[in-house]
Amino acid sequence: MSADPAPIRLVIVDDEPDVRMLLRFQLRSSGFEIVGEAGDGQEALDRCAELQPDAVVFDLLMPGMSGFAAIPALQEALPEVGIVAYTAVAGDFVRGEMERLGVDLVLKTGDASALIEALRSSVTSSR
Repeated sequence: MSADPAPIRLVIVDDEPDVRMLLRFQLRSSGFEIVGEAGDGQEALDRCAELQPDAVVFDLLMPGMSGFAAIPALQEALPEVGIVAYTAVAGDFVRGEMERLGVDLVLKTGDASALIEALRSSVTSSR
């Protein structure tokens, strides 16, 4: 019998500590290993370089370096890392940018099922 696959190692990036806490709870209970968190894009890049996660949940609208700026930088630095954008605002511009970057976009609804599916898919497609 084969061993269970290793859990997906994940960094959560959001400027709201309450959102990070909720995601940490929801994603851990779904079998993800939360290896780090960040409150803005630059901190996310630093944490990802240090921790080498399998995937990152990225808020887009944050003070300092936004997800819009950090995602392409992360894709260049660590192309094997899966990325899912997680945002409350998703108009045509946001959808177009994430499509251009090849990043799944999930709306913040409180239900983590779409996010979980997107994260698993992002890691599978990046391996």
